Amino acid sequence: MDCLRSRMSEKSAVDLEVPLVLRLPRKSLLAGAVLQHALAVVGTYLARYEPMIYKFGWTHDPFWRWSNDLYGYQRDVDSWSEMVILHVSHEAFGPAMLEASLINQFQGISTKLPGCRNVRQGGDTITEGATSEASCSAAVRVARNVVRDIGVESAAKSPGLLKVARCSESNAERDTHRVLVKQCKLGLPIPLRRLGRGELDYTVLRLRDWFQWLVNSNCIHTLTGLTAPDHTRERCILKEFWSRYRSSNGDHPVFRLAAQGRLKLESTVPLLYHGDEGRGRRRMPFLVTSWFSMIGRGARPADRRARATNVRKPYVKLRPNFKGHSFVTRYLQAAMPKKAYQNERVFQAILKQCRAESNFLTYHGVSHERTGEKLWGVVLAVTGDWAWLVKSGGLRRNFNHAVKSVKDVAQPEGICHLCAAGMKDHPFEHLTRSPSWLSTFCQIDPFLDQSPLKGLLHADGRAATLFQFDVWHTCHLGVCRTFAGSVLALLSETFPGRSKDSRFEALSEAYMAWCARTKHQALLTKLTKDTIGWDSNNQFPCGNWYKGSLSRTMCDFIEDMTAGQEFEDDMLRLSGVAVRALNNFLRGLYEADIFLDRHTASTLGEHGLAFLDLYSQLASLAVQRQRCLFVLIPKLHSLHHQTLQDLVLASRFSDFVVSPLCYSVQMSEDFIGRHSRTSRRVHPALCTRRCTERFLQLAYTKYVEAGYLLPAQQD
Repeated sequence: MDCLRSRMSEKSAVDLEVPLVLRLPRKSLLAGAVLQHALAVVGTYLARYEPMIYKFGWTHDPFWRWSNDLYGYQRDVDSWSEMVILHVSHEAFGPAMLEASLINQFQGISTKLPGCRNVRQGGDTITEGATSEASCSAAVRVARNVVRDIGVESAAKSPGLLKVARCSESNAERDTHRVLVKQCKLGLPIPLRRLGRGELDYTVLRLRDWFQWLVNSNCIHTLTGLTAPDHTRERCILKEFWSRYRSSNGDHPVFRLAAQGRLKLESTVPLLYHGDEGRGRRRMPFLVTSWFSMIGRGARPADRRARATNVRKPYVKLRPNFKGHSFVTRYLQAAMPKKAYQNERVFQAILKQCRAESNFLTYHGVSHERTGEKLWGVVLAVTGDWAWLVKSGGLRRNFNHAVKSVKDVAQPEGICHLCAAGMKDHPFEHLTRSPSWLSTFCQIDPFLDQSPLKGLLHADGRAATLFQFDVWHTCHLGVCRTFAGSVLALLSETFPGRSKDSRFEALSEAYMAWCARTKHQALLTKLTKDTIGWDSNNQFPCGNWYKGSLSRTMCDFIEDMTAGQEFEDDMLRLSGVAVRALNNFLRGLYEADIFLDRHTASTLGEHGLAFLDLYSQLASLAVQRQRCLFVLIPKLHSLHHQTLQDLVLASRFSDFVVSPLCYSVQMSEDFIGRHSRTSRRVHPALCTRRCTERFLQLAYTKYVEAGYLLPAQQD
């Protein structure tokens, strides 16, 4: 519980880095005495610093709440000068009640003093999640207390309560897992497997076990984007997927296997393999790898467009996999701290297991335990951020080899595993319709090491295409940030002010007003030069945010600010045209299905190419004017592949083109974040096992909540 005050007089201002003041009551005080203590402290401050403004609130971390760059009080427009800690508690409801009581007490004097700035009544930030998490040992203690209060006979009527109460506190995680999962069946029954022996003794899950459980549990529909089982419709969806996939990928070996009768396309699920690092204990990297189906329930922009146009859902729908809880749509393989996978043998073993599981599902499949009906699966691509593609694929040519010096490099290594871009005579910066690298596609071996993932099913001579660029990392966390940073820098110069800070203050007010008018989430307390890393004109501005949605918000804001405006600066005029092309490209992808028809693919690709052409013009103008704006980054080349090769050129030869958005990983990033947070709460020595066990328990609850499973019945 804390109280914030903002002094109205300059002479009483406090200049501290983190001005926190502890005014805590004795631990033995009851709730009423704590309230009286808080009232007395606030009264003392009112008498000493009148007039002043203040507010009440509660937080889990006062240091972060005060000083963070996102919404810290030290950056608030009210210029708060001090945070007073009135009460500390191990649970949330006590501070919430105290907050509500203090607000109710002091809001009535606002006519005499600047007074309480709280708008709400207090306690509104308490959610179900505030009390839904507890340690296993705490659960055991609570169970014992309940049994002690109501007696053994009454406790026996509550399934599992006595069993939890009998668990050991010293090994609570192990014992409660035995009770909740093995006895009460409150976890997915996916067997825990060992990666290997000796130094490979880590817990993993197998793809064949996932598929076997999905088949036996009648949950195949979750792999086809349906919310309820419908075997006929599932087969129609899979059959139509492969029919359209053949249009642009007719040389893929899966069609040869189908012709040989080794699998049935109407019972074969298209899969993607993803991996990336989150932040685990002590902010150390934490690796999470998983599989997911290419077919899902779509994306919200597509749903909004369908409602606006009153379009009915088709019987055979082929939508990308961006809806639903990630624990339901993603299938875990491994969750490991860096200490484990920094051993190269362990990392390679993870990749080998992925290849082995993919090959098993492709060549053997799994059968229903009763009906014998078979289901196959094919991993079509590996996706993730560029760093993951390089590491998992052992790629020689990658973004690390981009030439950063004005001096010529004799034989540059190249930046792209798909082509010779970045090598001599093939500059990736030429964002044209006929770049020189186009003729080198899949002509040069990209592999530094023979990655196990190279053995995944692929067209002859095109192993490099297994490793697909991700639109989300390419645009939202790449090109959009550099573009928006430069345009915001230019827009700030159109506002009045004698300094960069004052101009950005006016730009920030315009941004906040636009967010309020258009009902966008601002996600920032204000826009400053630090937001785009533009302390000096010698620095290239680039958005410093790490939320991909903020990049889209900024692009929408820029489009609104430049629409219908006549700028004297050619760079701002071109920026307005460029941002409209970029927004049309991204908006079209999110509103479309997995497969784009020829016209749609060509149209969206042309929007993307128009943006790249305009970005190139802006970079040239910046060089002519000797300004550090519109830096040319390697991710522009990724976008060049997606727009020119994957859309425009592909649409000339195919009736249906796979949308590049299918390889985006924002849902998988959510999946990684959840596992990373779990890793911070378990014992490091058993991290991989405990994270996997907890995931299976949490995934069970999500399957039940989604209606895919019936809750386990207890005796």
